[in-house]
Amino acid sequence: MTAAPPPVAPGVPVLGNALRMMGDVQQFLVDTYRRMGPVYRVRALNQAFVIMAGAEANRFLLDRGEAAFTSEESFGGLDREFGMRVHVLRGRPHRHLRRILATGLSRDLLAARWDRVTAETGRLLDGWAGRSTVPVVDACQRLAAAQLSIAYTGASSAARFETLRSAFELVLDVTIAGKWPAATLRWPAYRRARAEIHRFAREALAERAAAGPRDGVPDLLDQALAATDEDGAPYPLDVRAGMALQGYFAGVNTVAYLYSFMIDVLVRHPDVLARVTDEVDAAGPLTFDRLRDLPALHGLVMETLRVYPPAPGSARTAAETFDFEGFRIERGQRVLVATCVTHQLPEHFPDPHRFDLDRDFAAGRRAGVYAPFSVGGHTCLGAGMTQVLAVATVAMLVRRLRLTPTARRPLRITATPGPNPGGRFKVSVSPRALR
Repeated sequence: MTAAPPPVAPGVPVLGNALRMMGDVQQFLVDTYRRMGPVYRVRALNQAFVIMAGAEANRFLLDRGEAAFTSEESFGGLDREFGMRVHVLRGRPHRHLRRILATGLSRDLLAARWDRVTAETGRLLDGWAGRSTVPVVDACQRLAAAQLSIAYTGASSAARFETLRSAFELVLDVTIAGKWPAATLRWPAYRRARAEIHRFAREALAERAAAGPRDGVPDLLDQALAATDEDGAPYPLDVRAGMALQGYFAGVNTVAYLYSFMIDVLVRHPDVLARVTDEVDAAGPLTFDRLRDLPALHGLVMETLRVYPPAPGSARTAAETFDFEGFRIERGQRVLVATCVTHQLPEHFPDPHRFDLDRDFAAGRRAGVYAPFSVGGHTCLGAGMTQVLAVATVAMLVRRLRLTPTARRPLRITATPGPNPGGRFKVSVSPRALR
């Protein structure tokens, strides 16, 4: 007997589940999992998805994701618009390109350029203190983009930040979130921004080819220049340019949103702020090696990623028809594997609503139920760099600044282009005497 299709989650006429999914999408996924079970269908405006959630969904993605899913429909826009081919490849070509990028996105680059990254971080944080209020998401996007561009390529992207942010976010809103129609990517303003970004990436590659590795440290640009595909043939120029852009792309959203949520935690939880501040004050000089000896800060990063994961789910398309938990998912259906629903389940994380700096994540990692950067072959390549850089950034922030919220209001999360505290989240900033 053929299995039935998954049940449909209740929604409102026309909009379906869109309103809930445009807000705190992680909470929507958790609530609907508890009500509907591990597989169900949702509709958001003109898009329909099958949601797979829970520990078994994570295990399915880990064990069968390579064969069962394709990323072309969800992430093809990044490849078509900016040559970021790694997001859509499968099998051997995908594994090969990931290995190349992993070297160029390594945390070892942060260690090698630590002094330059921290100098730029300090300069930007000191600039926050000169403003009466700071819009947190915008400020964190600028900070993360500057940090990662120095670490990955040896040069700041500040001069092109607005162009990079607007173009990357529009592509994500069109191709993944479905917030705007595909015709939006034909707007003249976007096409000009896209052309400028392509020119920027190609010029960076040409300059590096002429000058050689910067600081004597091979980085993302060097990896892109030397890269060949799985058969030993040079990648086309557009793919090399896409490789060069990966670091900038990560900084504008994922890393910045993590910083933003960590700041929200610090201003809403005085006990967390006090403990983290005491640890940083006692640490002495913030060298790269010293970062390993800051357990409260590591706990802050890990717990923030649990409560506010940067990617609550992995958007895919079924490459084959398969059954999951007694229901049939047809080839060609859009699927969201809600990998972070497990973060809020007490069987995996006791007392999940409590923010706990001392929570043990070892078992959750081994079981694949702690998955802020997804699981399996498409796990975020920059996860290691993100976590180390987040520890360093918050350490510098609490050492230099005092932050207070400008208004006592509930946190309002928006889901596009990724979960973040929104443009209304602002803090007041004042300098803190260095110890």
